[in-house]
Formats: sequence, C-alpha cells, structure tokens
Amino acid sequence: MTPGTVYGTRVAERLLTCTFAGPMVQPDASGEAGSLECGSLVRVDLRMDGSIIKEARYQAHGCPATLAAASEVCARVTGQGLLDAAAVSQEMVCAGIGLVPEKEYTAGIAVDALHEALGAAVAGLPAAQGVSGPAEEGSGVRPVPGGVLVGMSGGVDSAVTAMLVKEQGFRVVGITLRFWNDPRVADERSCCSPENVRRARRVAHSLGLPHISVDARSAFYDSVVEYFVAEYARGRTPNPCAKCNSRIRLGLLVDVAGRLGLERVATGHYARLVGSPPRLARGVDQSKDQSYVLAEVAPEILERMVFPLGEMRKPDVRALAAEAGLEGHSAPESQEICFVPDDDHRGFLAERLGELPGDIVDTSGKVRGHHSGTYNYTIGQRKGLGIAAPEPLYVVAVEADGRRVVVGTAVEGQVGALRVAGLTWHRSPGGTPLTVQVRSAGAALPLEGFQVGPEALRVMLAEPASGVAPGQTAVVYEEDRVVVSGTIDLTEKWIATRADEPSGSGSPG
Repeated sequence: MTPGTVYGTRVAERLLTCTFAGPMVQPDASGEAGSLECGSLVRVDLRMDGSIIKEARYQAHGCPATLAAASEVCARVTGQGLLDAAAVSQEMVCAGIGLVPEKEYTAGIAVDALHEALGAAVAGLPAAQGVSGPAEEGSGVRPVPGGVLVGMSGGVDSAVTAMLVKEQGFRVVGITLRFWNDPRVADERSCCSPENVRRARRVAHSLGLPHISVDARSAFYDSVVEYFVAEYARGRTPNPCAKCNSRIRLGLLVDVAGRLGLERVATGHYARLVGSPPRLARGVDQSKDQSYVLAEVAPEILERMVFPLGEMRKPDVRALAAEAGLEGHSAPESQEICFVPDDDHRGFLAERLGELPGDIVDTSGKVRGHHSGTYNYTIGQRKGLGIAAPEPLYVVAVEADGRRVVVGTAVEGQVGALRVAGLTWHRSPGGTPLTVQVRSAGAALPLEGFQVGPEALRVMLAEPASGVAPGQTAVVYEEDRVVVSGTIDLTEKWIATRADEPSGSGSPG
C-alpha cells in the first residue's frame, strides 16, 4: 500500500521530490505548530531578503501527510513576497498534495507554522517613519497603492469590514493580533482565543485576502493585564479595552501597516471619523457605539484609520455576513474582558492577589461586615455585600491601603464632579452643551462645565451620578463628537460640589 492510498494522491510525490527538509542555520524568522498529543509537529524557517522569502525549510515529526504538507508549504512560499505567502491557505495545501479528508488537519498544522513564521518576519521588517504613512521606497518594503490593513478578530464585524473594504477596490490585507489570555480561555467569544485567530485567517483566505498574525502577547500582558491587576489592587476600576486600544492595538496596527507599505488601517469598530482633520465621533448605531473605548487613542493614529461600520447598524452587518456566507456570521458577541476565563474577573484577581481580608464599614466608620479583598468590590455595587440593612446599601468608596470597603445609601454615593487625568484631546468644544460618559455601556451625563488644569480636567456634572469610580475612562462629548478623554483620578461628592460656583467651559488652549 502506497502512502498516497492512505494519506493523499500526491503525498508520495511531494516527499520524493522534496528539497526543503532540514534545519536552517540562523533563520530570519521561524514558526512552530502542532503538539505531541496529536502526533504532529512542524517548524518552518524563513530566510528573508527584505519582504521576499529567499528560502524556506521545514522540520517535521508525524505521519507522511504531515511531512508532505510542510514540504508543500515551503514549496509554495519560496521566492514569494511576504503578502503572497500570507495568502497560502489550508485549502491550497490540501489540494496541492491531494490530502484525504481525515488528514487535512496536517495541512492546518503546516499552515499554522508558516503563519507563525510570517508574523515573525513582519516584525523584522523596517519600521515606517512616524505614523504618517507607509515605509519609504528603498526601505526594503514596496508601498502598496490603495493598501488597507484590516484588523480581524474572527468575529462578524471585522469579517464584514474586510469584505466591504475589498469591494470598494482597495488592496486588503487581514491581520490578527495575538494577545495574551488565560490558558483556560477557549470561548469563541474571546477575541484572544487561538480558534478565533484561525477563523480570522480562514475568513480572510475565503475572501481571497492574505492574512498575517502578529504576536503581541508580551506587550499586552505588560501594558494591559498587569495594569488591570494593579488598578484593582489600588481600589480602582479600570477599563482594559480602552487601555488596550490606546496602548497596544491601534498603534500596533498602524505600525504593521507601515512595515508592509499599506496606507490605511480599518477595523470593525462602530465609530466614525468626521471633519477635517478627521476626528472621532459616535457611530450611527447608538446601541453599539464604540467611540468610548477608542477615545484614549491619539488623534494622529486615528487619522490613519477607517471605520466602515460607523454608518451601519449591527443587524444589517449580520445580514450582510449571512448573505455572503462568511464563517462566524452568527458567532456570539465578544465577552467583556477577553483574557479572563468565564467572565470571572474576581477569581482571576484572587489568583494573583491572594486573600487580603478587611472590614466593610458604613460612612460613620461602623463595621458592618468583612471581606476577603477590596478588589472584589467597585463603586456603586449593591449585590454581594452580605449586609442586612433597613435600606439598600451601596459601595461608596474602596480604600485598598486600609483594606476597607465603605458602604452607604444611594444619596451618599452620588458624585458631582470628577478629576480626569491622562488627557487625550480630539477637538476644542464649540459652545453647545457637553456630556460625559464614564462607562462603555453607560448613559451620557450632562455637564455644568469643566476647568482645564495643566495636567488634568475638573468636570462638573449638572446632575448627581452614581457608580462613578476612579480608574474608569471618562469621555467628554459635544453632541456625538468626542472632545477629550482620560482616566478618572478622583471624584467629589454631589453635596460638596454644590457650594462651588459652576465652572466655565474649558479648551485645550
């Protein structure tokens, strides 16, 4: 019985004619995939000449189909440009060696290894100068006229974004950033899960687009996960999505676009860019608007962005995906915190911070209960306090240094002013009434005014607000346009602020 009978019609031919097997000395980029559990391991090494793959070699462990798939991958990418290689799909490899259905997974392993190597190769390309455009001629990267890098998470929004941008005639390249997540996160609602990375690649390839994945796990862990844990340890309530967008995601997308010679970056966010120069505004679909989680991104980065879904509504996006037969068109929404398993952020924090017991006290200082860690509580919380009282009690302060959680009545928790630091200005206010949003799914709160300091903003609310916590992102809007954003540094009680005169509107000066 020949290998072709068991594994595929051209497996034996590929193995007999293979010249790509064996290690490469000092490769420019490498990628590995597979596991001993499935019995197949593939390593792909690349030698680059700028953005051209000068040589590709593989090392593999497994059945003949695994070896043949790795060889086929190397044969297809040798001498090709990086983006041409990024279009090599599992289906191409299966067809190339005629794999039987039971062995098609081996092609997937070989393609996974290739794309790991391609991501490393992208990181080795010369960086563009600043964020104003792609790398210059002579840098080893050829500019791609009309080139758009589309961030693809594996979900329906980014899939439709890629399809729409391609239909508009642009040269589209898909990209998925691989972020750190807890190994227990395998839910398809997590944009960080390995399966969603593969789905994004499959969708890109089904649209005839090259796709790359870039490893950003270390940077994400340092800038987002550690920040998330540290903020809760301080008694604050962070917004990791807003910090991810401003610290990692969008800046990295713009950087990679420049390295690949692409002019623009598109994502599936429900937001708009309006005016000249373009500045951030809410998306048309108010129920899905994501301008809040983008508002801490620097305007010079946003100027390179395109948001095709900003004028659309979510049901219409899903309908387009279903009509086009895009994989994942019915996938559930992404979970709240992508790197936390089972949406259990308290369990996630407890594993890292341990038990830090303390008292739950009322606003007079009387002990009303006990807790195992202040990180289990946030301002405005009512459930889970374990306290019996004649009227509802809410968390009104979290004092991490003293390990105290302070509870009070709804009135005692009302806030009248905020100090917002770490400011990102998008435009000067134009004189119409302003609002501020302090939660991604929260309502906009009317402002009485604000005062601009050298490093922070004091925001005066026109009405008392509850559930406002230090650490949250605050975004000031003029109608649907973002004015300024930052992180709430401290809050002032509603009653205390009423003794002050209303503040006049401020501007970035």
